[in-house]
Amino acid sequence: MPTNRVVSLLWYNVLAASEISPPEQVAAWRELVHTPPESLGVERSRWTLATLRQVDPVWARYSPSGLWRLLRALKIKYKRGRHYVHSPDPEYISKRDAAQECVEAARQHPDKVVTYYLDEFSFYRQPTVAQAWHLIGHTQPLARRAHRSNVYHRVIGALNVVTGQVISRMARKTDVPFICRFLRELRRAHPDIEELNAILDNWYNVHDHPDVHETARQERITLVYLPTYAPWLNPIEKLWRKSYQEVLHLHRYSDRWPELKERMHTFLRAYSEGSTELLRYVGLLPDQ
Repeated sequence: MPTNRVVSLLWYNVLAASEISPPEQVAAWRELVHTPPESLGVERSRWTLATLRQVDPVWARYSPSGLWRLLRALKIKYKRGRHYVHSPDPEYISKRDAAQECVEAARQHPDKVVTYYLDEFSFYRQPTVAQAWHLIGHTQPLARRAHRSNVYHRVIGALNVVTGQVISRMARKTDVPFICRFLRELRRAHPDIEELNAILDNWYNVHDHPDVHETARQERITLVYLPTYAPWLNPIEKLWRKSYQEVLHLHRYSDRWPELKERMHTFLRAYSEGSTELLRYVGLLPDQ
């Protein structure tokens, strides 16, 4: 009769080599670890090896270490979680697909269709804390703060899904009149294009303001709204992340606010003529 250790090692080798038969059992085990423990009568928010052994008769025969090896063979490991927001929009799929259709139309008919992802973000006087190369020891990289209020500045930007061109403007606030002026600027950049699309979120009472709709109508711009609470569907969010990586994290301009704003201007202007590299970075470069 093989020992528990021998059985677990045999399972590990078989699973690692061939994904074991029957595959239905493997799928069921993988699904089990994604099932909330409370739904199976375990009063915990997360699974442990001990509680997993309680709910599966096969796993109950394993020692904790043997079950750990079995889970590894099933390609299941103990991983740190991440923050996650689920979009509650009941029209999530249709809105997502409508935006993607605008992207594909611009790729297939660039002489007739231009599509932009549009968004706003804020940056602040005080630097954000992040990792940086530093000497080993007790000291750390410093985010040097000014003895002043942490004022912010706003950026509105539009990312061309085909060329990687970024059209952007900065201001103290991005209110409805400012957004209307920006839409007119988008049209001036493409006076002869038949179909001009702007994909954006539905920022309540701003992006969907009647004045914004009227300006879009006058300028022959189609506003395509993303699902609510779904920033992962807007690739320009990654441009804002890039600005933090290259300009804002640990910056040394907290006492030189005008210089920090100029550095942001310089960062954005680098993409004013388009960039294939930016398209690759934000995930808009089509597979070759």
